[in-house]
Amino acid sequence: MSLQRIYAIAMKEWLHMVRDRLTFISLLLATSGYVIVFGYAINPDPRQIDTIVVDHDKSEFSRLYRAALKQSNYLNIHPAEMSADQASDYLRRAKTSVVIEIPPDFTQNMMAGRTAQILVEADATDPVSLNGAISSTGEVARQVAAHVLRKDQLTTNKPNGPQVDVRVQRRFNPSGEHTFFIIPGVMGMILNMSLIMMTAMSITKEKERGSMEFLMVTPTKPAEVIIGKMGPYFLMGVVQVISILAIAFWIFGMPLTGSAVALGALLFIYGITTLMVGILISTMAGTQIQAMQLSFYYMMPTILLTGFMFPISGMPEWAQKFSTTLPMTYFIRGARGAFLKEFSLLDMWPNLWPIGLAFIVFLWASVKSYRKTLG
Repeated sequence: MSLQRIYAIAMKEWLHMVRDRLTFISLLLATSGYVIVFGYAINPDPRQIDTIVVDHDKSEFSRLYRAALKQSNYLNIHPAEMSADQASDYLRRAKTSVVIEIPPDFTQNMMAGRTAQILVEADATDPVSLNGAISSTGEVARQVAAHVLRKDQLTTNKPNGPQVDVRVQRRFNPSGEHTFFIIPGVMGMILNMSLIMMTAMSITKEKERGSMEFLMVTPTKPAEVIIGKMGPYFLMGVVQVISILAIAFWIFGMPLTGSAVALGALLFIYGITTLMVGILISTMAGTQIQAMQLSFYYMMPTILLTGFMFPISGMPEWAQKFSTTLPMTYFIRGARGAFLKEFSLLDMWPNLWPIGLAFIVFLWASVKSYRKTLG
């Protein structure tokens, strides 16, 4: 074994790596950038969870309770006054995560020494992330109730102070099945990984084999080449979706409470958008290795910043805004809505149009990048 020959081979590989600027720079930037971004963004214990307070009591307690909840680190209180039906609809459409309802006889029961109830509805599609918020609603209520009684110089015969009973209704996933929370994200992640990786290799494979020149001299337009490349992989995605749904329904007992048409529309628009991401990567990359690296760099944020693994509500504001630029964020929301929240096609629309907009952007960028390749 010759150390000199080993050194010569190592130097050759080092020069190849350094000269491949896209690979070398992306490795350095992605390593440090992702550690900083994900280190700040990921938080499994979310704070400032969107909450609506429905106040039927209109008492000193309810005003103080609302003010105390605003000071809580766990809850972000919606400023508008709403009815119970309006708040419930907000909860179903994922515009809020918690609804606190104060009954009209709360203060009366508290002053009479009886157990006073507060009703809490929580979106249980994520059965873990709201535990801290739910616990805080009861603790804050008991503290405020004790303060009101002391202020009015009233006492209670209960040894632990006023009896406040928080009745929690976990909606959409009352049994707390983690599988129902995970499967929509897994579906999006599998499609994301497989379709992007397959399509990202398509044009780069042509470049490396030298067959790209044959496409350049044909009368085909860039859009025609892109659509033709997407066709077979789209059919592969259809097979994957059928397999995933069969496993979800027959093995895990996943419910479908919403519209099958809405779920189908979501899967279609997300599928073609994901394919378009792979096509864009393939037009930008010069080699298959570069295509794999760029695919990995795109998939990392979709795994960690879209609500698939960690709740978006636990992220800082800048990370939450960034998550709204990722199509998988809307896919996960829409899929959970279709499976668990009785989403109709109209309910699905707020998740469909952002993915459709992303498709148009990726298509435009792909055509432009392909034209540069032709040039």
